[in-house]
Amino acid sequence: MIERMNTTSRTTDVHGTTRLLINAYLQSGLTEDRTLTPMFTTITQTNTALGDAIDRSKAQSILADKDAIRDAADRAVGYLVKGYTYHPDEAIRNAALVVEAVFNKYGFSVTEEGYVTESSHLVSMLADYAAPEVQAAIALLPGVAENIGILQAAQDDFENTQTQYAEELAEEDNLPNATELKKEVLALVNDDLVIFLRSADRFQAETYGAFAAVVAKIIADLNETVRKRRSKDDSDD
Repeated sequence: MIERMNTTSRTTDVHGTTRLLINAYLQSGLTEDRTLTPMFTTITQTNTALGDAIDRSKAQSILADKDAIRDAADRAVGYLVKGYTYHPDEAIRNAALVVEAVFNKYGFSVTEEGYVTESSHLVSMLADYAAPEVQAAIALLPGVAENIGILQAAQDDFENTQTQYAEELAEEDNLPNATELKKEVLALVNDDLVIFLRSADRFQAETYGAFAAVVAKIIADLNETVRKRRSKDDSDD
């Protein structure tokens, strides 16, 4: 009996396993079959869309990581400057107050803004830090210029990454997401392919038996991976 693909499989597992099924079909000698051909045309198109959605998800993940880096860099500037406002040396303390006044215009809450708003505020903050009187104050505070440099680099990196993925990110709102497409692929495989091959293997084994066995093995391997992963996760609890 051919198993159905486990619906708790990861999106990437479903995509990869379905690619194996497509390759098996292409090598099966059944590419002219009147039932399998339209079935695999739809499976291939939907799985390709799933792969594209996974790539778009990766773009979002990469951008989120870049945002986390610039958030940390912004906080590093703020905490260091605020620490200097308690310095016993009056000159250092007063210099810190000058720089802190710039930071406080934007505050730690800037890291909670949306990407576009945060970028706008950070660019303005960095421009304010470049003012001559602020630069003079920064020069009296060890480590602050370095932290601001790290923030500048992190902001530049974020904007470069956002530009790199702009087209994919813009399209994402108008396209099915990976979770939706995963469900579609699972339905096509489980409700169409598996059901058909169970019957075909029983009544026309000479035609479909070999292909059905390959499909059964591919799906069984996936399901075993999912079971082992779940068992490991349970044992880690």
